[in-house]
Amino acid sequence: MRQDNAAATEMTATDSSVRHIHHHAYACWDSEETRHFYEDILGMPLVATIVLEDPLRTDGSMYCHTFFEIADGSVLAFFEHTSLFHPKDFAARSGFHLQVALEVAGNAAVRQFKRKLDSAGVANVLMDRGASLSLRVNDPNGLLLKFTASIPTSLERERTSRASAHSDLRQWLYYRQNWWRNAAGME
Repeated sequence: MRQDNAAATEMTATDSSVRHIHHHAYACWDSEETRHFYEDILGMPLVATIVLEDPLRTDGSMYCHTFFEIADGSVLAFFEHTSLFHPKDFAARSGFHLQVALEVAGNAAVRQFKRKLDSAGVANVLMDRGASLSLRVNDPNGLLLKFTASIPTSLERERTSRASAHSDLRQWLYYRQNWWRNAAGME
């Protein structure tokens, strides 16, 4: 047995810098329909809506990330992209649309994973979200992993996020409607 393999077999879960799953994220084709199902029907409150420029594109297109709270405090997340596919072409099981976000202990740990991936020659994307960093990478099977630093939320930030989640979603829906209208005019 090689020495590095022997060392790896002695490692325990407490040695891992991955603390737990931060959230599960899945693609959706309509954020409002998804909100209605999870919030109105299942009773899982929409606790955050984040609209960002798509880091995987260079055309200025945006994507929307919605988060629904589970009773244990974790969240189920969904994301909707405008530029990757037309809603009529949405395929819920494509590899791009599956993501597991793993929480790590702060931005330093995110940077450490980036150094490890860079040294191994594995393509990755580091994103600065202001309050924290996240790092996206595909595993060898095509599963999208995201290492994210979770910054403890203050009660004020949580209250503000919850208060604006619905209006943020309405703004996204307006943006999406106009994006598709403009895209249809370009054909």
